[in-house]
Amino acid sequence: TIISTFCVGLLTWFVGYLGIAHVDGTNPMEALLFGALISSVDPVATLSIIGNAEVRCDQLLYSLVFRASVLNDAIAISLFRVFAIYYDPAGPDWKTANIPAALVSFLFISAFSILTGTCLGLLASAVYKHTELSRYPNLETSLLFLSCYLCYSTGEALGVSGIMALFFQGIVLGHYNSYNLSEHSKLCSEQIFSTLSTLAETAVYLYMGSSVFT
Repeated sequence: TIISTFCVGLLTWFVGYLGIAHVDGTNPMEALLFGALISSVDPVATLSIIGNAEVRCDQLLYSLVFRASVLNDAIAISLFRVFAIYYDPAGPDWKTANIPAALVSFLFISAFSILTGTCLGLLASAVYKHTELSRYPNLETSLLFLSCYLCYSTGEALGVSGIMALFFQGIVLGHYNSYNLSEHSKLCSEQIFSTLSTLAETAVYLYMGSSVFT
């Protein structure tokens, strides 16, 4: 995603610089914004096919494709936000804002997002491990949802990528906290997350479809 963003962005800027297309050839940050906007590959159709029970696809393949798509979105959003901070419509001011500074800022945001998600994931796992929440399945499931929302909110409040923080918290919870949940909570959480995921995807498709006509 990073390579695609810079390749598409810089090629777009170069085309404008040569005067081949109506693109601002004096401001590469605008072209990089465009590159970040279109470089995230979201394989929704692929996931819908290989996630179908009739296909009987390897679950590991589905997980890898799904995780890659989520991380692609997080990377693209982080890049877009960083470029937007350094973007000046009047033209680039290379003394205060340039591409190297934007790239360093992106790397810092990404690293801090990963650190935030990992730490909160480990904290939630420790709470579940050293308490008797398994005796209260409803509270156990509710706190699982709240810990995820806390991670996203914390990331956004700190000015980093909440999506990326939540993604890595999910990886940590999947590796460590799944053993701390009761069987009832495991089944309940899986079904609730799956239902919410389906509803969210359906809402997005309905919104996009209706926006075409409105």
